[in-house]
Amino acid sequence: MDTTLLQEQIAIFRNEGAYKRLFLYFYKGLVRFADTYVRQNEVAEEIVSDAMLKVWTMKESLLGIRNLKVYLFTAVRNAAINYLVKNRNYTTWDIDNIAPETFISHITPEDEAIGRELKHDFAKAVRQLPPKCQMVYKLVREDSFSYKEVAAIMDISENTVDRHLNIAMRRLADVLKTYRRNLR
Repeated sequence: MDTTLLQEQIAIFRNEGAYKRLFLYFYKGLVRFADTYVRQNEVAEEIVSDAMLKVWTMKESLLGIRNLKVYLFTAVRNAAINYLVKNRNYTTWDIDNIAPETFISHITPEDEAIGRELKHDFAKAVRQLPPKCQMVYKLVREDSFSYKEVAAIMDISENTVDRHLNIAMRRLADVLKTYRRNLR
């Protein structure tokens, strides 16, 4: 999808169809991203809706945004942090939403049980990562952002993104090593 073209159509022609396409294109990923901060889907949806509404109200100034994807994720991150600061809601975490599906085998019931255990351990390891490390892991590995985009979203350097991801991968590799050792 050419988001730059949609930006132009929204900014110049106030094209509601273009806005709707842009909204639907980014909405799901932004809600998932906001949910990693606030851990309440309804709040995440509200934050994303507000960010997307701001896109509509920007009119011609929307053309000044060079990378809309980074802009939206940054806006949602800031809004989520503001929400957390305002509501002091740092303790709610739902590991089911962050566990990767790729390591689970559903071949036999035994494999399924083992897979659930690994999923649980892996999700627990992701949850125990330091917050910024966890966020970098999710943005790079789950949302396929580039290091440069993650650096812009989190307002950190690309080297710091790399460092956080290396920490995450080492810790997650330890979980897999432990899992493999226990299978023997």
